[in-house]
Amino acid sequence: MPFVLDVGRSRCRAARNGTPSVSNSRSRSRAVVTVLLTLVLTVLVNTGVSPLPVRADDELESLRQQAEQAREELEQATEEYTERQEALEEAQDELVKTLHELQQTEGKIADMRVPLVELAITLYKQPDVGILGFLTSDTIEGDLRAEAHVLKLSYDQEELLEEADALRDEQIELTEQAQELQSQTQLERVELEDDLEELRRQSEESTEALTQELEDRGLSVDAYMAGVECDPSASAKAAGYPNGLLPTESLCELHVDGHYLRADAATDFLRMNQAYIQEFGTDMCVTSSYRDLQNQHRVYAQQPPGYAAVPGTSNHGLGMAVDLCGGVQNQGSAQFNWLEAHSREYGWFHPQWAYSSPFEPWHWEYDPS
Repeated sequence: MPFVLDVGRSRCRAARNGTPSVSNSRSRSRAVVTVLLTLVLTVLVNTGVSPLPVRADDELESLRQQAEQAREELEQATEEYTERQEALEEAQDELVKTLHELQQTEGKIADMRVPLVELAITLYKQPDVGILGFLTSDTIEGDLRAEAHVLKLSYDQEELLEEADALRDEQIELTEQAQELQSQTQLERVELEDDLEELRRQSEESTEALTQELEDRGLSVDAYMAGVECDPSASAKAAGYPNGLLPTESLCELHVDGHYLRADAATDFLRMNQAYIQEFGTDMCVTSSYRDLQNQHRVYAQQPPGYAAVPGTSNHGLGMAVDLCGGVQNQGSAQFNWLEAHSREYGWFHPQWAYSSPFEPWHWEYDPS
């Protein structure tokens, strides 16, 4: 239940004799009111009730900020996902390289089995070599030759065994690396996909909440989002550029495809459009907005002299004028009258000359001051 505080003002009549009773009475009344207000505010805070209602615009702005934050987090996560994906691909390449090295190592070990077997067979076929053969041989020369052959075979055997042991150790190490890289890569992929999916879900939910709120209020989602994305400070980039040759960076697109205005004019026009929607249930109809120099020449050539501005002098070429339809083009219509009454709240107005010379009720201009 909302708390209601109804404090009446006590009125005191001043004593004709000039005594300070009136002042004291008013002081006591103010003290009582202050105490009561303090008590009520304390109760409201303790019970979780806001003492001041949140404006609808504040709620909409809060939803917009949540959607914007979720979108930015999703964009950042997507960039991080791309970077980590590249790192995973490098790890995958390293895994493939490691597996290739492992395969080559196993091949070397397999190839070494042949000379080891041949060496063992050779030693087996010469049982009379060595010290015993030296003692029983007929000649010293034969004994020395046999001994040298045995020593060479033994040396080769030791070298082969050492190399085989080293390769086997390398094989074990490469196998462990391959298994670790494989498991780490798979885990990273799962974590990346889970994180991205959660951020995608949050972004979708916040965007849906904002969209639903806009629809409940009868506001145009496209126009609202266009206004959010338009930075009015970008209008400064038009400084120094000739009429009809404004840089693209200084313009913002309206809710109607293909129509642009200078950034500050576009922002205020889209704000005005939201109020227009609440009044008439539809977006403002736009037939003309920013005109580059080429289009100014085209319009000038199509109109009788005096009905279109000389190319390079039109407010359309400054991105600060629109031509409207949807009822606004008829002076005295509900749409025209509404704009005439409210447009200046958003920096827009119907110029005085357009009432008569030439008569253009559809033409509206922007004044940033």
